Amino acid sequence: MSSYIPSEDEKEKFMARAIELSEEGAAKGCGGPFGSVVVKEGKIVAEGYNRKFEDFDPSAHAEVVAIRNAGKALRTPELQGCILFTSCEPCPMCTATIWWSRLDRVYYAHSVDEDNDPLLGSYQSTILEFVNTPIDNRSIPGEQVKSKAEEAFNVIKKYF
Repeated sequence: MSSYIPSEDEKEKFMARAIELSEEGAAKGCGGPFGSVVVKEGKIVAEGYNRKFEDFDPSAHAEVVAIRNAGKALRTPELQGCILFTSCEPCPMCTATIWWSRLDRVYYAHSVDEDNDPLLGSYQSTILEFVNTPIDNRSIPGEQVKSKAEEAFNVIKKYF
């Protein structure tokens, strides 16, 4: 974990850029109005806005795009020492990506909860309910192919 903590002026500057990106991507029709930047030691190392429609990729949320771009720019999948600024509180998918990338901190502008934002808060609640439901009982159910479970696990064990 980095000792770098942005000043209030830097927080304003980096968040302003994330919000500019949210407007830019939405105006181009690329996806929803969300933008993010990854900062390391006071410098933006990567940016992203929602590219869901541009890339035909439901996972191309602003945070994920910025994290992917940061990984490429820094040539690492682990972003310790980096901070994410994002125009909106991250969804569960983006939160998982943040966790996997090992970012040090996240700053967000718009807070998503059902009282503050009924539309996005409802999405958050629905996604979390889906994830917390056992896979066999989800609205998009999963089914284990048990005959291949041991074979798949043996490959996993080989590399861990």
